[in-house]
Amino acid sequence: MTLELYLKHRRIIVKNSKSLIEKLRQLTRNVSVQYALYYYLWTVKGASIRNLHRLYNEFTGRMVAPNTVRKQLKILERKGLIKKLGDTYIALVEPQEVLDLFDARRSKAGRKEALKRSLGVKRKKIEVPLGLSHYVKEIVDETKKLIAKGDRTAALDLLVHTLLPLRETEALWLWHDNTFIYWNSKSRNFRAVESKDIAELLRKLGYREGVMIFHTLAHEKAKKVIHRIFNRGSYSWPWARSLAYGLKELELLKETNYRIQIKRIDNRIVLTLYDFYTKHQIAEYTTAWIHEELPEPMKNKNYYMGTVLGKTHVKQEIEENNYFSKWRK
Repeated sequence: MTLELYLKHRRIIVKNSKSLIEKLRQLTRNVSVQYALYYYLWTVKGASIRNLHRLYNEFTGRMVAPNTVRKQLKILERKGLIKKLGDTYIALVEPQEVLDLFDARRSKAGRKEALKRSLGVKRKKIEVPLGLSHYVKEIVDETKKLIAKGDRTAALDLLVHTLLPLRETEALWLWHDNTFIYWNSKSRNFRAVESKDIAELLRKLGYREGVMIFHTLAHEKAKKVIHRIFNRGSYSWPWARSLAYGLKELELLKETNYRIQIKRIDNRIVLTLYDFYTKHQIAEYTTAWIHEELPEPMKNKNYYMGTVLGKTHVKQEIEENNYFSKWRK
């Protein structure tokens, strides 16, 4: 069976599969067979090893064992460019964006340094998954564009829903020093993470420490940007949140514990942070809030006192098979 008939049989929609094969052969000659394989994965939005094995034999003109193709896929996976979901391999980044990784005539170091440059990471040597680097750079670039247009609130909402582990409906309540405290809607309590690099990025962008819930006011605008960047329909939000877990794998995000008190007094929010162990006051922040509704957990109350936990309790089997592990090598 030819690849063209096979694609038709599998109901994979590819316009003019014969021209696609020619394109893959051209990429193999001009760049590499690995890049051609990656280009195909991006074009068809994912494929199984059986499909890829047939394809590989077709466009290379050689008969190889399935393990030969698996080795190529493993290399792409270690680079952070593809992910296996069930029996399907999917490409994470547009091929043109990673061409320099396959072309020996181009710089191979640039992409590995992109995340460090985007976040300003200087203090330690880290090996960054390339797909993660691509998306973090794109987020930071989009943030700067929003700020240039005067949309600072939307820019902040975009950052906290990608570089920090917030779900779509969750809010960042406090930024203190290098610590970020947000409400976790699933566990129904506050969580805290530390990141010197993200804190420094926010300072460079002109943001100041304090109560941060105002970012929720521009959520709809940031939401459109997230859907445009990730372009995965209802899965765009899990993908956006997965960036924070990629940073956590690189130890650029760390968990920590505190105690917190929130009071709503007329049109003011008073937030006090305490040491988790000694219960001594660390800092107090006040901000004006003229809007009727506050984010959780203050929607229907004027006072909250509770612990802020760092560790997220996730079952191992969920962590290994969900977006928590997208950027693991």
